[in-house]
Amino acid sequence: MSLSSQEKARDNPPADNGFQTWKGLAAMSVAAVVIVALATASGYGAAALFDTWSQIHEPRAFAAGEYDALITARVASSLFAFQIATIVSVLLVDAYGRRVTGASLLSFSMPKGGFRTLALAIVALIALATCFASLVFAFNPEALRHDLAPFAEMMKSRTWWLILIAAGVGAPLAEELLFRGLIFGVLRRSVFGFSGAVLISAVSWAVLHANYSVYGLAAITLIGLYLAWLRERTGSLLAPIVCHGAYNSLIIFLMVLAPNSSLTTG
Repeated sequence: MSLSSQEKARDNPPADNGFQTWKGLAAMSVAAVVIVALATASGYGAAALFDTWSQIHEPRAFAAGEYDALITARVASSLFAFQIATIVSVLLVDAYGRRVTGASLLSFSMPKGGFRTLALAIVALIALATCFASLVFAFNPEALRHDLAPFAEMMKSRTWWLILIAAGVGAPLAEELLFRGLIFGVLRRSVFGFSGAVLISAVSWAVLHANYSVYGLAAITLIGLYLAWLRERTGSLLAPIVCHGAYNSLIIFLMVLAPNSSLTTG
């Protein structure tokens, strides 16, 4: 993948674009924390509304598979609310930043090479993740099972496709806009430069998945480093979003097709 003209322009940002000051970094940090807090509150709120609507906690008889389907739908509704709140918030912050500085942090242009570049990026991500997962499975298979088990159980319900939408569409859009869009974009144009932006955005993304094992957090950080590098190389968020969505969707389909795999059962 060749450097695009957009990327070259970004490598030499204006001397004072509002993002290079510590004030700008502080504003970005506060915005990111507020966005995650609002999104989390939205997720909990959606789950509470779902509980009221479905009466899932009421003592009653459930039809075969109904309870599992409701639990999966409940998780999906919470994820959807979190993701929608994140997407809307990032777009609003970027719109405000564009008015103040005249520069947007969000680009969705097709990378040079088009679909071939996107396909190669997806293959590279899957290869990277597979190699890391294989090493983890060789040394500590329980870590992989720990991280996959909650999703594997939901894949057995009839509403599993809701998780597919949340993981394959919602998560890539929301998380890439926030971490490879807002956070990476501001840090990239600051004193931290490319290296700092890649590392901080990847670690911040991993923190969002704090319920994972140490190995899971390491995998997310590694993938985050790759997606940030991809964002830099292509000059667009489209490649990270597509790669993220393809990877998540592949994991979901594998769990649906092989529910009793050694990766998800003891």
